[in-house]
Amino acid sequence: MIQVKTPSFLFVDQDPLWLSALRRASRNLPGPKHFARTAEEAFWLLRAHEPAVVVSGYSLPESDGLSLLERMKEQYPHVACVLHTSRPSRTLRGARGIALVEKGTAPGALQAALRALWMALTGQEPPLPGAA
Repeated sequence: MIQVKTPSFLFVDQDPLWLSALRRASRNLPGPKHFARTAEEAFWLLRAHEPAVVVSGYSLPESDGLSLLERMKEQYPHVACVLHTSRPSRTLRGARGIALVEKGTAPGALQAALRALWMALTGQEPPLPGAA
């Protein structure tokens, strides 16, 4: 049996309620998850834990989430980046290699995006909750 490294995730949002929502959305995915409220904290966690996926909200105290993800992609090109925002996509400048998931879309859209990233990184379906 081939062992696949379990991807880890980093979630960034200044709003603790959205961080809680991100925690709930990712709870059934195996692997470590890290949470940050600022860009500075996010970069510290990125260097310390080297997550495979970074999901950031748009509004952050010292910058915007898109700029944060662009800097992360520049410095860590292997990291998959997702902008989780309520801003309409037409108002965001184009960002190569950064996926967009809109806040307030159909329930399960974020979970589906996270699951698809997990599958792309591992080549496998994530195990179902409670499965051995």
